[in-house]
Amino acid sequence: MKKALSIVVLVLMLLSLFACSELEELTEGLEQDAKSETSQEADAKAIIVGQTWVTGSLDPTDGGNPWGLTSHGITEAVFMQNQNGELESRFVKSFEQVSDLEWELILNEDVYFSDGSLVDAKAFCEALNTVSEKNLFSDATAGKMEFSPEDEFRVLVKTERKTSALDSVLAEWTNVIFKEAEAGEYIFTGPYLVKNLDPGVQVELVPNQYYPNAERRGEIIIKAFKDVSAMKLAFQSGEIDMAFTVTPEVAKMLQDEGLTVKAIDAGYQYFGLCNLEGGLKDKALREAISLGIRRADYLEVLQGGKLPTGIFASYNPFAGKVEVEEDLEKAKAILDEAGYVLNDNGLREKDGEVVKLLLVTYPSRPDLSLIMKLMVTQLKELGLEAETKIVENIDSELAEGNFDLALYAQHTSPTGNPLFFFSQFVQGQGSKNVMHYENEKLDQLLDRMAELPLGPETNELSAEVQQIIYEDLPLIYLVDPLWHVAVSERLADYTPYCGDYYIINDQLFVK
Repeated sequence: MKKALSIVVLVLMLLSLFACSELEELTEGLEQDAKSETSQEADAKAIIVGQTWVTGSLDPTDGGNPWGLTSHGITEAVFMQNQNGELESRFVKSFEQVSDLEWELILNEDVYFSDGSLVDAKAFCEALNTVSEKNLFSDATAGKMEFSPEDEFRVLVKTERKTSALDSVLAEWTNVIFKEAEAGEYIFTGPYLVKNLDPGVQVELVPNQYYPNAERRGEIIIKAFKDVSAMKLAFQSGEIDMAFTVTPEVAKMLQDEGLTVKAIDAGYQYFGLCNLEGGLKDKALREAISLGIRRADYLEVLQGGKLPTGIFASYNPFAGKVEVEEDLEKAKAILDEAGYVLNDNGLREKDGEVVKLLLVTYPSRPDLSLIMKLMVTQLKELGLEAETKIVENIDSELAEGNFDLALYAQHTSPTGNPLFFFSQFVQGQGSKNVMHYENEKLDQLLDRMAELPLGPETNELSAEVQQIIYEDLPLIYLVDPLWHVAVSERLADYTPYCGDYYIINDQLFVK
């Protein structure tokens, strides 16, 4: 009896062991399945990008909207820079000049809108004629342009002014391809299309299935952070996969925590735009400011960048050769000689009135606020009192003349042609010449540049123009900056380029 009982107990124990083993295997299998599902969910999870702004409209003809839409990966200009800074086009197979003001384009035959319809000559011309008609910024370099379809994939382009580089003209951010579906609704060609837009707050994007490599892309959400500190915290917590951009101080903090921050040549330049019909109409005052500020202090607080040599980033072949002079005592002497006397409070007066300058900038480029704080202290050493103001819509303030000195960031060479910046900002009737600057010799040099192909001669003319600007000081050269972009492990292979023109670019694949 005892022997039989022992056998029964042994059998039960063995069954129990087998059951436990099977249970463990089952449990491990369920855990692996759960991990696999979690991993798949992570892969499918939208990439979340934090920026200081989000587009407020999908209208590709309204002011700066086409620039914003291309930055978001929604639209494409006819020509765009690649990661090597070279211009290339998905739309144009070849082009040639047929007269002083006429060019012929041959289009590629395999480019589609996001609804699957073909971008043929008719659609191409309709888009760019609408841009030329409606967007005031579209006549920057070649004036108004007219596009005519000659056959299904052949286009004739007529320009108002001579140009030697039509690809650079068509790379200007206004010149995007689109078609209007219904009133106020548009269809584009970029790598992503809009799933939902909360204007100025958030935009949700999904891959455009008619764009090459669509299967390698996932959903993207772009969120606007007006508070840069909030964007930093969101990145640290894993709420966002990219913070574009962070201040140098924040970049160091994140790197110290073992997080990834990429430093890039911004392509942008930081300027002080001078109101020549306002408080800085006196050239002596502008000269004193340019001499009296210390740009090395700006580089220190920005933890990177270079002293400026002109309008363009130093890597451009048409960059300036200016040697920016700084001399505080010389600056004070210029003010003394020009009649700006120090009163008992250590402030400069002219004709019995205390000189007070209004400095303005905007929050979407946080570096500028850091520079402005330092500049106020530096101006005080000259005896100049400065009031500061941060505004959301900087271009509106500039257009209305509500500034004396505006700290401004601009990508000056997104088309690979120096004329793009010159013709907008410093040519007599330029669309962004908010300084009200005019110089007949400079305008003649720009006209000469427009007739020449890009190369050594235009590079020398560009340097000469930048020297004239430095001497006349409609704007003050400040910094050739570095930018810092924080990215998560999911975006380890992401490389930003061309400043913030293509933040959501066609190479933004999840690792």
